[in-house]
Amino acid sequence: SAAAASSQLHKDPEEERLFESAKAYLMQADADGQSVYDLLYKTVYSMLEENPEDVANHPERLNELLSSLKKHQFEGVRVPTATARDAREPSKVHPTQAADSRRNLSLLAQPKPKSETKVERPSPGVTVTTTTVLQSSGPTFASVAKDNAMWKYCGYGLPDQEAFLLDQSISKLARDKSLEEVRFVGKIFGLRGNYLVVSSKRWVNPNGNEKIFKESNNMPKPPRKNTTVDVQAEPAYKGCNRQSFWVSAEAGAEWTLLPDTTPQHINASRSINKLFTGDLDAPVIVHPPFHGDDGLHGLESEYLRAQLSRLVAATYISPTGALERPEEDEGDEDDDDELDENGKPKPPKPAKYQALTVVSKEYSPDVENGVAGLLDLEQWVHSEPFIYKDGRMSKVPPKPEEDEDEEPEDEPVDEEEEEANADENKEEEPEEEERDLFGPVKRDYLYGVISVPKEPNPEEEEEEEPVDEEPQELDAEALAEKEREEEDALKKPIEDDEIADDDPLKKKVAAWTSSVVNAIYKKHGIAAIRSVRWPGAVAFAANGGKYWGSVYLGDGLKKTDYNFVPIPAPKIQKEKKDLTEVADPTAANEKLVTRGEEPRENDSEDEQPDEDEEEA
Repeated sequence: SAAAASSQLHKDPEEERLFESAKAYLMQADADGQSVYDLLYKTVYSMLEENPEDVANHPERLNELLSSLKKHQFEGVRVPTATARDAREPSKVHPTQAADSRRNLSLLAQPKPKSETKVERPSPGVTVTTTTVLQSSGPTFASVAKDNAMWKYCGYGLPDQEAFLLDQSISKLARDKSLEEVRFVGKIFGLRGNYLVVSSKRWVNPNGNEKIFKESNNMPKPPRKNTTVDVQAEPAYKGCNRQSFWVSAEAGAEWTLLPDTTPQHINASRSINKLFTGDLDAPVIVHPPFHGDDGLHGLESEYLRAQLSRLVAATYISPTGALERPEEDEGDEDDDDELDENGKPKPPKPAKYQALTVVSKEYSPDVENGVAGLLDLEQWVHSEPFIYKDGRMSKVPPKPEEDEDEEPEDEPVDEEEEEANADENKEEEPEEEERDLFGPVKRDYLYGVISVPKEPNPEEEEEEEPVDEEPQELDAEALAEKEREEEDALKKPIEDDEIADDDPLKKKVAAWTSSVVNAIYKKHGIAAIRSVRWPGAVAFAANGGKYWGSVYLGDGLKKTDYNFVPIPAPKIQKEKKDLTEVADPTAANEKLVTRGEEPRENDSEDEQPDEDEEEA
């Protein structure tokens, strides 16, 4: 049969190549857009479907059919649909590319409109029905395609096709999940896959049973003195869990919600340096260990969520005055009394979400002078709270005061253990000061300090007399201690005020750099603010400062001003001291102590006769 012949034809690669070459030759079109292949196709189709003038049984009439097809080629000749025709012909598009095209095509589909029907009865016996069709639309957000042009001016950016599809995909996500405060955070590059990141207001599943309450101090007491317990995680609508993060591998792929983070995950991510793989379910096997909620190896989704909290808190900046705090609701005042009239704890109150920042209506930059004024780092501020050393953006609320009648029980303390803990906690770190929300980026810790060598003075060299002293060689321990001190000095954060600007021997390297691009015409200039500590983070301001934004396009790791070295294993504990033997008290001494008298020493003269008797 014809199908079997075709199957045999396509089995041989050389014959298949010849077949495709012949087919391509026949498909060459003339000036009118017609080809021999099209004419043969229409001819065979007409013979099989309609068979005009009984051409199949009278081949001599084939010329008449060809003439008729040429004459009426633009008059709606019946041909099969494109789908049926493509099914008969081998596709020249790769199956993966075809699937991506169909998936991306679904992003362009318009959402179904919503209709509202209102029935009114203005008078008895008269019914008026009004149906209003509402076009469903999602929340507004900064267009990725529009901002992408600014990112390219700053030296970053995405492909135009990807930026366009991102706009459609984020709109679809916001409509389907009813998201608010949507913002495109950026793109994180991984070893085997990438992550596109979108942030939104903390999402609560309407079909779930999740309930969000105000935070209260639920931390247990330490098991013993000079010990600590893990800091409790921030609840939803607050701190690092104030917003949700959604990630996707591609612009047209499904979006995945990342879990909430904990202070333990954030502090663990600060001590490791590991690239992402692109698989959210991949275990994070590192040292120090990154534990998950179940105590085993954490997943990459948890690691990514912790890094995103750190990244956004450090790199989301805005021009001074562009954002402001919203007005607080008067009805949301906190009630300090956590106990009711009977002295019992009140039930937890439900938490209400409140936006952290809103666009300021009074922000009016100097458009005539361009963006020259925005090159000063004092004109840029952080728009996300600072994450403290305990891994939280907010302080833990204080515990309710204990009743005076209840006295804390005295726990037995091991003196040796207490001394060991006292030695470890000799230098207690002072409590961190609270930082304001809109802090200038210039006050960030310096990225580094370069020591400039002092210029030699020939007069001082002549006055100096040579000293014949043998250089002192440092032993291994002293050399290791010196290297450790130098490394600790590099790790210690240095603020901008600690080093004078006019110091010729110290050159400060700020955590941010500023420059102007597209500065041919002053009003078309763009201020680019790049982060040195988080490579890939960039903010821009255009149109004199009215149009601004920020994005992150990098590997999701923080750059340090020293070579990264994993934290070494903890020190081996010291051996326990030997027990000191003490003689038991005698019965006579016990009676003396009972009467309130001082006990007699063992080597007194009164005890000597007894010892002699025992020896005898």
